[in-house]
Amino acid sequence: MLDWLACTLVKAASGLLCRLPPGVAVWLGERLGLLACWLQPKRTTIGLANLRAAFDGHMSPAQARRLIRDCYRQLGAGIIEMLRLPAIDRAYVDRYVTVEGRAHFDEAVASGRPVIFLTGHYGNWELSSITAALHGYPIVALARAQQRLPRLYRLLVSYRESKGCTIVHKGGAMKRLIAALGQGRLIGIVGDQASRQGIFVDFFGRPALFATGPFELAYGKGAVILPAFMHRVRGPFHRLVIEPPISFSGKPPKETAVREGIEYFAGALAAHIRQEPSQWLWMHKRWKHTPARRVLVLSDGKLGHLKQSLAVVDAFRDRHPDLRAEVIDVRYRHPLARMVTLLWAWWLPRGLGGSRCLQWALHPETAAALLARYADLIVSCGASPAPVNLLWAAENRAHAVAVMNPAPLPLGRFALVMVPRHDRLRRRPNVVETVGALVARLPEESLRAAGERLRAHPGFRGGPAGGPTVAVFIGGDSAHYALSAAFAESLIRQVLAACDGADGSCLVTTSRRTSPAVERALAEQLNRSSRCGLLLLASRDQLDGTMEGLMGAADVAVVTGESISMVSEVCASGRRIVVPARASRWCRRSAQAAAGSW
Repeated sequence: MLDWLACTLVKAASGLLCRLPPGVAVWLGERLGLLACWLQPKRTTIGLANLRAAFDGHMSPAQARRLIRDCYRQLGAGIIEMLRLPAIDRAYVDRYVTVEGRAHFDEAVASGRPVIFLTGHYGNWELSSITAALHGYPIVALARAQQRLPRLYRLLVSYRESKGCTIVHKGGAMKRLIAALGQGRLIGIVGDQASRQGIFVDFFGRPALFATGPFELAYGKGAVILPAFMHRVRGPFHRLVIEPPISFSGKPPKETAVREGIEYFAGALAAHIRQEPSQWLWMHKRWKHTPARRVLVLSDGKLGHLKQSLAVVDAFRDRHPDLRAEVIDVRYRHPLARMVTLLWAWWLPRGLGGSRCLQWALHPETAAALLARYADLIVSCGASPAPVNLLWAAENRAHAVAVMNPAPLPLGRFALVMVPRHDRLRRRPNVVETVGALVARLPEESLRAAGERLRAHPGFRGGPAGGPTVAVFIGGDSAHYALSAAFAESLIRQVLAACDGADGSCLVTTSRRTSPAVERALAEQLNRSSRCGLLLLASRDQLDGTMEGLMGAADVAVVTGESISMVSEVCASGRRIVVPARASRWCRRSAQAAAGSW
């Protein structure tokens, strides 16, 4: 009943539209397209994500939304023109369609070889085969049969075939296409989409899957492939552009010829899309099966958090060697903006309006860098960037990965949450417990190189030649532990005594959480010691690369146990590690677990 009703309504609409002036009918189609853009938010989101993928970093959110709206307008106008096919004749085509590159077509026909028209979902692609048919060159067009409303689909096919086209359907269509080529008839194929079958070629900087069928057919039958693209100029006016032919002369190996042909067609299609991006069908998941993945890492300015996020990226890179990662620093305009972003991500379903929220809440530089990017995966560590992670992932249909507990945000909103075991979160399918903090193991060569760079530090004094070197990492206060100046002084005395006994030296650094009192006590104690080769204070010195440098220059490491992240990172270096026993039960348990896992 639904099929019959739809068919009846389309017949009535077609009859009405055929009586309207072409310009008025196309204007109505554009309005219907804008309505479809509003009614199909899922497809709109896919289109926006594809635009970001294709023009990564070179298109603002406003430009992308405007292009998708124009794309829907173009699609709506094309559907209306399909319904007006009963009123389209040779005079209509001569008035509203101009042909560029006709010489390429005439040359291909004159060669006596079979001809295959190859186009994409660009402009009103259906009108290109109608134009050829009405010019006296009926086309055998390959299409995919629609099963949901078969009566309506047969009606639309009859409109196309009434103009001289012949429609064959995928699944057994190859014999009919081969027979058509043998009869000297033209074949029309839309070749910019593919399922899991095909080969990958570069398309807007990413590997995209293209079907090999048209090119294998042309290779086997000695056919000429003519790429052709229909541009909408304005209203009902179009411009059909026929590109130079793809010919397999010289008979190169089949695999080479097919790949070169697909690369040529992909390049021609991309060139037309760049001319007028709004005329391509962006709402299709064009890069769904691409092997090249992109990861966006959100940094809150804390080096330890960034290292954990990058450790996740390294783990994914083991599965996807071509994975590309980019780091963006997250800065809010003010504390209230951060709170609004948190509430927006926690309350609104599927990140509705996430792009507008991020544009308002984030610092202009952060918003500009973030909202123009595309990624398949977004990773953040810590509470501050977690709501940005969720909103951006929802806007781009990406997978959101959180390292550490993203509370108060619901865990179910993330594709993956990676937390230390001592957080004791409730088990969920998307929660992975780790022993200690995430950290990537650094190659020994990298550690040694970092150690050499550290020795070039202006404050580096070195120690006795040949003696062992001890790296000391002093943390600070946490929710479970308070590091006092007395404890730090006692720890350093024992380290210096060990250095005296082994004729070695120590390299000492503090963290951002180290209190001023502890730093003053360390400075007084170590500045007068000949066993201290270097003292770096977080409040005074630049600490980028300090941990790697100390581990590369040291034989053994001493690290306070209140920071599971710091303990895990030192463990990952492969050095012997000492964690002082004077810490809370939680600190000792966490440090022992992290050290034991390595």
